[in-house]
Amino acid sequence: MSNSEVCFLPTATNETIVLLAAIRDSDSWSASDRPDFYSETHELAIEVMRVDDHPQVGKITNPTLAREREAEHEVRAAFPTLDSSVKMTVIADTGLPSAQDHSFDAHRKAFARIVEGHTKKVTAYRESHPGYGLAMIIHDESSAFVQAEHAASPLAKGEIAAGQPHLWFLDTYFTRIIAASKADFVIWSTPYKHTWHLDASGRRAKLDLPTLAIYDIAAMLGWEAPLAYDPSRMLSLEE
Repeated sequence: MSNSEVCFLPTATNETIVLLAAIRDSDSWSASDRPDFYSETHELAIEVMRVDDHPQVGKITNPTLAREREAEHEVRAAFPTLDSSVKMTVIADTGLPSAQDHSFDAHRKAFARIVEGHTKKVTAYRESHPGYGLAMIIHDESSAFVQAEHAASPLAKGEIAAGQPHLWFLDTYFTRIIAASKADFVIWSTPYKHTWHLDASGRRAKLDLPTLAIYDIAAMLGWEAPLAYDPSRMLSLEE
């Protein structure tokens, strides 16, 4: 990941710049039971979590995860000699319309539930590696959203919406949860948030937005993210 894809919040600090360099030093990290990774070289520990924007469907907590588990079972059944210790990555298509598969409200609830759940375990994380700095990595698989000018209706494929792009990394709902995480740093990875707009010439162009937001929790004291969004007006840009 290039430096142009990274932003530091509320501002770049020496600590977050050093943290980014440590993350890139992949050979220095070892797996751990709690938290997930640690580096003796950099005296850092990292807990990783996954968040998405899939709403509940009936009794299925997450249709995408359910489909991923089903697909993995099918593959392993087709290849019975495959060792169970071999890790498998599955990218599943639920077949649901975008409006049913991606929900801003579901994303907010999942983000709060998962991050706050890990916040409750911070004491245990720190006890596992005394004196180490603690970072949380949020791997966010949600789509990009836009705040429509009026109450939102699902977009048809190729339809253009008038509104404001969701700048998630400056959304006060999310940053307040991050600020309360009790970690030293939070790294928010959003690889699937691709937002397009019409430029001055009327051509479709991609907005230059970060893929990785790194928060220095100590520096967030007294800082408030400048943006708030109305969930009833949010539309997924996933086609």
